[in-house]
Parts: sequence; C-alpha cells; structure tokens
Amino acid sequence: MVDVTAPLRTAVIGTGFVGPFHVDAARRSGLADVVVMAGSNPDRTATRARSLGVPKATTDVDDVLSDRDVDVVHVCTPNDSHVDLARRALQAGKHVVVEKPLALSLGDATELARLAASSGRHAMVAFTYRGYPMIRRARQLVGDGELGALRLIHGAYLQDWLANETDYNWRLEPASGASRAVADIGSHWVDTAEYVSGIRVGAVLADFATFMTSRLRPATAAAAFESSTGESEEVPIASEDAATILLRFDDGSRGAVVISQVSPGRKNAFGFEIAGSKASLAWEQERPESLWIGSRSETRRLHREPDVVSTGVPSLPAGHPEGWAEALRDVLRPFYAAIAGGESPSTDGSPMPYPTLADGVRAVAVVEAIVASARSGRWTEPAG
Repeated sequence: MVDVTAPLRTAVIGTGFVGPFHVDAARRSGLADVVVMAGSNPDRTATRARSLGVPKATTDVDDVLSDRDVDVVHVCTPNDSHVDLARRALQAGKHVVVEKPLALSLGDATELARLAASSGRHAMVAFTYRGYPMIRRARQLVGDGELGALRLIHGAYLQDWLANETDYNWRLEPASGASRAVADIGSHWVDTAEYVSGIRVGAVLADFATFMTSRLRPATAAAAFESSTGESEEVPIASEDAATILLRFDDGSRGAVVISQVSPGRKNAFGFEIAGSKASLAWEQERPESLWIGSRSETRRLHREPDVVSTGVPSLPAGHPEGWAEALRDVLRPFYAAIAGGESPSTDGSPMPYPTLADGVRAVAVVEAIVASARSGRWTEPAG
C-alpha cells in the first residue's frame, strides 16, 4: 500500500539516453523520489546514478522489483526487454511507466495491457509529445470544432542521427523488432496525430527504404545520439531507414507522413498539419510554443499564453519556453498524481489523464499494419 502522505519511491531501469530524463521528470512531478537506478553495465550505472544524485545503483533487477520500498518502476531499456520487465514489475505490485514501443508484437502488448488492467496498478506508456502545452491546445481546438470537418492530416518526423554507415545503435539489431524508424519515432507521430485529431487511422499504405543495407557495428554499441569508437565489423541491416506512408482515417479524412532517421540536418523535425473545412492548424516540435492557424481570410500564430492554453498541470509563465524535458514531466505528472491521490486505474477502457497501456497497444497495432503494408504493397487495416 502506497503512503500517499510521503513522496512515491521510484526506480528507473535503463541508463542510456532516456533513462536520466525519466529520473529528472519523475522528480519534477513534485511527487516522487528516485531511490534506485538499474542498468546492465556496473560502471556506467554507478556513474549515471552518481551524476544524477540517485542514492543507489545496481545491475540486479530482481533486487529492484522485490524491494517493497519501491512504488513505481520506469522501464527505459531496449525494446526487446519492455514486456518482460513491465510484466515482472506489475506482478511485484509496482506501478509502471514503459517507454515505447510497448512491445514487439501486438499479442505481447495486448497481454501486458490485460495484466495491467487486472493488477490494480497504474501503468502508462511514455508518449512524451502529449505533454506539450500546445499539443493539448491543438486537441482542444479540434475538439471544439474550430477547424470544421477534418479533411487532411499530414506531416513528418525526420532525424539524421543514423545518416551514415558508421552510425550504430542497439535499435539496428534484429532483436529490436521488425520495424525501426516507424516503431521508434513514427509511433510518436501516429499517437500524436490520433490524440490531437480525436480520430483513428483506419488503413495504411506504406513503402519502406533501407538505404544502407550494411553498417559498421562497433564492439560496444553506443546509446542513442552518442558516438561509437573502437574496432567495428560490417553487419547487414534489414530494418527501415525511412518510410513514406499514406493514411486513411476512420472519419473519411486522408493523410500522409514521412518518417526518416537518415535526413542530414534534421535533428528532431517532428511536425504535423490538420486541414479542416473551416481552418488549418500546424505544429512543429522545434518551434513548440506556438500553433500556426490559417483560414481563407487570415493566418496567425497562436502563442502559449495563460488564457489560451488549458493544460491541467502547472506550466512556466508565458515567454519561458518549455521543451521536450518539460513535456515528459507534464505527461508523467497526472500519472503520479493519480497514484498519490489514491485513484483507481481504469479497468473498463475509460480515459485516464495519461497515456495508458491501451494507447501503447494501439500504437503497436498501427506499426504492425504499416510493416505488413510495406511487405505486401497493399492497404492494410490495423487490428482492433
């Protein structure tokens, strides 16, 4: 039983790129103390924990999961370990945060979501982009009918960190899943598009491209966005560097998205535009504090101001830019608040104030449909 009068005690499993940001975001929820960090490499884990002021570092995950003083576990590890670690954490009575993708298969994702629903524990997927204030504002505008009937939803998510054959990361390994770029960053785009628009992708037609069919794998693979050094060997690559995807939505609207991890100069160019019968709306992650809105008679920029943003969580005053780290904080805050407040998690699929494992299942279903379409060359409907 969680003592709601004391800070929640959190463990973060994973010391790569995203783990330290989960440490920071959990702390900045104002409701958690991060008491332990777990990783696979003893030296790296100890260094990470020490640099972040986490009191305990360990490579013994069983020790973390059996610790009765740990209330919440964040799973920030490579893709192929998400299901096992999240399952074990739920079975140990912990609340769970899982990085995307939730699972490598729809069957595993569905099984994990069912376990979470029956566990009585809160469980969420870290769809960080939902935490941006102007993403929530865009959702509000669409829901209020400001755009009219929706017609087109399109955009891109472009990066360059795997643009060279010498770039390597565990995401390139076959064990990471049948999809790489789409599962890694495309899942964020699809989740955000569905979240803002309020409608689901009904069918996809996808084309994958692997421009580098071999890469140089170093003896020790680096974390995301870190350079590798030392000896390397040439290995074959099967996962996609990029994808172009046509979309049909359930309400009859259409769309398209370009996903790439090999676009030089593009660091994290996530963006989308929604065109309706009355107006269009666009947002860019690298310009996150505003929305572009256009109609036949005018175009304008809607900036984050207290009177135009309904966030539900505290934000910095207007003019103090909020970015990705704040978005992760803000997507976690309602999750921690629900636990601290003694609220019961949904068991019937009703909405929660954070992205649930059901949202993670949905993303896996869309990714699987995209992979199947790329293989068959046909329009494919996501399961479920």
